[in-house]
Amino acid sequence: MTEIEVRELVPSEYREWDLLVQETQPGTLFHTSDWLETYRNVLSKDLRFYGCFRNDNELVGGCPLFVRNFKGILKMASSTSNMIDYCGPLIKESSSTRTNKKAQETHEIFDALRKFLCRQGFDSIHLRFSPGIEDIRPFTWNGWDSKVHYTHHLNLKENVDNKISRTIRKDLKSVLKAGLETKIWNDLETYYSLLSKTYERQNLKPPLPKRFFEKVFDLIQKKDIGYMLISETPEGEAVAAHLTLYGKESTIGWSSARNPAFNLRGSNALLYYNEFLDLQSRNFEYMNVMAGNVPRFADYIMGFSPKLVPYYSVTLENKKYSILKALYKVAT
Repeated sequence: MTEIEVRELVPSEYREWDLLVQETQPGTLFHTSDWLETYRNVLSKDLRFYGCFRNDNELVGGCPLFVRNFKGILKMASSTSNMIDYCGPLIKESSSTRTNKKAQETHEIFDALRKFLCRQGFDSIHLRFSPGIEDIRPFTWNGWDSKVHYTHHLNLKENVDNKISRTIRKDLKSVLKAGLETKIWNDLETYYSLLSKTYERQNLKPPLPKRFFEKVFDLIQKKDIGYMLISETPEGEAVAAHLTLYGKESTIGWSSARNPAFNLRGSNALLYYNEFLDLQSRNFEYMNVMAGNVPRFADYIMGFSPKLVPYYSVTLENKKYSILKALYKVAT
């Protein structure tokens, strides 16, 4: 078995990491250095890229991690952060056509990564894998807890009109009758205003500060990583918005927001419907609608008949972390 070396990447190697993300099917925009460094720079997070190398110089896998020290007591590592649902380990696609060889290579890389992370002195480690990575046994076989999560893939190669429910049709009819239209409108102020109103309705603050979204809109403009679609009234008032990010053969429905004061149902349905038609015309294969883990969102998106897709996370906690977590739960 080939020896795999794991070490932290230096900034000059981030380009090599981004090439791995691009070449690996489960790699997403959330894995890229541009996206993750936005978190590091805006939120002052401790971000580390760990790379797995074969023969000293071939990058064959790795994982970005956010590291947090809690009051000098706990050292925690996680591959996720606010509005990053998955950004876990990646491995280079195997060139072998044999199932057993592919599994051997996966286990070889993940075992090396797991052992390395366990030597870093973390009190807890949480890794959430992208959809498409199914074999997490190198972790679960070695005492890590696992959990299944869900997203939805809407097939853009099928006729959308044949897939939508009666309720969605009714909602579309009502908003079209009211004159609502959709358009691409990459405007930060419009988006953040709608997002703020969405969270204000729940007495919450947006999950990330405005300056973070400023950087996202800069990336959209400079690197063409996605776009924003809005629903607006005949008077030109934006009442709902979707921020969609581009993948390899798909897109990711990353964030949606709406004005709760607009009472007419269907503004979101119109966004999804026209978005699906637009993406079809540009030959994307499917849209990853990230709404599978919240019941009311999952129930709503099922009106478009998407495919339910599982993905996985693994967690390792030491005794100190487990005890302090249990005490915190009792205290609160």
